[in-house]
Amino acid sequence: MAQQSTIPAFCLEYWQNKAVEWGQATTLASQQDVCLHLQQLKDFLQEIFQKLQHMNTTAAIKTFPLVGQLLGRLCWNPCVVADEESQRTLLQCLWCLYSAEPQNAIELKANDWIQERVMFQRSREG
Repeated sequence: MAQQSTIPAFCLEYWQNKAVEWGQATTLASQQDVCLHLQQLKDFLQEIFQKLQHMNTTAAIKTFPLVGQLLGRLCWNPCVVADEESQRTLLQCLWCLYSAEPQNAIELKANDWIQERVMFQRSREG
């Protein structure tokens, strides 16, 4: 039996809904919920990374249409990016979506967006 090459849509939807619910984790309740789910989120991000590293940007966006939105929301969550492992995996996922030689408008737009996210992350660190 062939191994399924995509992450089930319900998982992406679940984490997308969580990311929306958490927002920028400005309340104690949202911070506690992030902490409660952080290990599961790290496992999920690692799973996404494993899939994305074998795809080009266009294929990744077509296969996982919500992935950019999810990663973007997580970049704004201080509880997620404060954890070294989740931040590292989050950035690895973003870099998987980056195209060294963009071939179309989707890849160009993805590159611009990724550069903005990475620059923002770096500005928070220093």
